[in-house]
Amino acid sequence: MSASESILKKIVNDLNLSLMRSGIMYRIFYRAKSTQSIDKKMLLKADSYRKNNKKMQDLLALRITLYFADDVKVVYNYLRGQSNFESESIDFPEVDKFCPSRLNLVMKVPESLRKDMKGIIYDTRYPDLIDDTYEIQIRTILSEGWHEVEHDLRYKCQADWEDHKDESRLLNGIFASLESNEWSMLTLFDKLSYSNYKQSKWDSMLRNKLRIHFVDESLSREIKNYLSDNSCVAKKIFKANRSEILERVLCEGFTSPLTYDTVLHLINHIEVKDKKIAKMEDPTLKEELDALFGVL
Repeated sequence: MSASESILKKIVNDLNLSLMRSGIMYRIFYRAKSTQSIDKKMLLKADSYRKNNKKMQDLLALRITLYFADDVKVVYNYLRGQSNFESESIDFPEVDKFCPSRLNLVMKVPESLRKDMKGIIYDTRYPDLIDDTYEIQIRTILSEGWHEVEHDLRYKCQADWEDHKDESRLLNGIFASLESNEWSMLTLFDKLSYSNYKQSKWDSMLRNKLRIHFVDESLSREIKNYLSDNSCVAKKIFKANRSEILERVLCEGFTSPLTYDTVLHLINHIEVKDKKIAKMEDPTLKEELDALFGVL
């Protein structure tokens, strides 16, 4: 493993720890630019960097690929709020065009790794033009394959497409259909969780509403019975804002394992605030919930 790959691995391990604790479904891909890739990019951009007093910021890069489109904003807000956030590059979609949007963030390498990062930069041919940062791209899993095909077979081969605007538009249209399918999938799970709620299937309701990795199989009998006997509370649990819950878990650094009971207590503590459910909290869980989200 090269020195740059070692630094990137440590960055990815820390990010994995935070994302896994949130339960969000995702994959991470990462790469460090090779000497050949650096030279190729600098051949095209070195003069522009010097003229505009800028530097290459993606010597190290990683991509977070999310299962669900509504998690993009959750993860973006979390990363945007980190102390090592540097800048961002966002393309906002136009309503009358088929084209993918870009969501890239530039982050400063952590202080503990900065000395090693600077050593790697100084070993290149362009130490004055490479920043001690790394880039994070955020995508959805359905769009990931399209981006890989587009990058390798259109972006890198633009001459092949010069006289084929209809085909290029069609390729963008394929992306548009994938984006539509992503939002259709969210609607599907919303309808499923609503049916679960109406049928008092509380485990299924939580699973299909939250769409996260749980560490166990079901709610405790005590909580199930309470929800069945208190329809108003169950309705509030169902109507809780999923994105808000996950974002709070990420940003506040919640660390308890995400059992079904724990997740329900999270929803209750953050939004519903039912005191009888709060009395069912394990003492250790209660201590963390009170510290992060306030005492009920």
